Amino acid sequence: MKNPFMYSNFVTGPSFCNRIKEQKELLEFIGASQNVLLYSHRRTGKSSLIKQVFKNIKEQKLDIGMLYIDLYGTTSEKEFITRVFQQLNTLESNTDKLLNLLKKSVNKLSFQIGFDPVTNSPTIAPSFVAADENMILKNLMELLEKFSEKRKLVIAFDEFQEVAKYSNADSFEKQLRSYIQQHSNICYVFCGSQQHLLTAMFKSQTRAFYQQAASFPLGEIETEHYIPWMEKLFKDGNFSIEEDKLKQIVDQLKNHPMYIQLFCFFLWKELQQTPWTDGTIDKIEHAMIEQKRLEYQTLWDNLSINQKKTLKLVLLNDGQNLFSAEALMAVSIKTASIVTRCLKSLSEKEILVKNGKFIIQDIFFKKWLALSV
Repeated sequence: MKNPFMYSNFVTGPSFCNRIKEQKELLEFIGASQNVLLYSHRRTGKSSLIKQVFKNIKEQKLDIGMLYIDLYGTTSEKEFITRVFQQLNTLESNTDKLLNLLKKSVNKLSFQIGFDPVTNSPTIAPSFVAADENMILKNLMELLEKFSEKRKLVIAFDEFQEVAKYSNADSFEKQLRSYIQQHSNICYVFCGSQQHLLTAMFKSQTRAFYQQAASFPLGEIETEHYIPWMEKLFKDGNFSIEEDKLKQIVDQLKNHPMYIQLFCFFLWKELQQTPWTDGTIDKIEHAMIEQKRLEYQTLWDNLSINQKKTLKLVLLNDGQNLFSAEALMAVSIKTASIVTRCLKSLSEKEILVKNGKFIIQDIFFKKWLALSV
């Protein structure tokens, strides 16, 4: 049997763990054409949740058009627009019809046909030679509105915080909002993990997207939902693991979806060769840390000396009470202002997150630090 645990791609179907409540709530937002800001820490399953909801829409044969646009790595308005155009084939699969529609809807723009390397389906990308980007965006958003006149749409912008990094971000956000607020039959899902950027975009009164979406923070999956899911998948492979051992795995990995998927992937491989022993959990954990050792070493080497000291400070004090004279002295930091600056920079690098206290986001990086520095 194929290993059912997945961690590097979208996770849907039996490999997707629970999130029943979140799936239901997102579908309600989509049905009501209400915009949503879906956010959480990195690798907690936001994209997989969207894909699972899209899968549910398809399986339930709901008359809703779905558009998933990954904005990660985009650096300009042109690239944003191109990513949207490249996914329009999911709303109109007939390439000839789509081309004809685009020629009628978009002014002074030529198109190139390519192929999606994942689905091998044809995609259409615009050529911006002698074209007005503002007009293209206007035409594109009007085209999406035309699609929504035939049926309800849900459009998911993944890693939406990338927009805030564009050189002309302020004016682009205003343009985009001016069109989106007119789309009464489209649910926009704005998804991302860089919370400081998303917070500024959606909760600052000076920004275009202020209060333009319902806040939907994605919390952790509770242990009670992990256990039956893990038990079933392991039993399907004829592996029987006691419930207390599964709880130990979940506890050690802090209920983090990606790390639990990754750990179970390696545990599945291990059990195919070696029976469970008292040292199995530690063995896999050490192997996973060793696998990422070079990555962590590079990350550590690229930090400033004060950033390294601040990480040690967080590690030694469990992210709390970081400014006491005793705590600063233990890591040889002279002033609290240095810690403040480093906490900010480490948070912007997504090495740290704040949730009541400062937390080293990558669980295995934290374990590596404890062992290595």
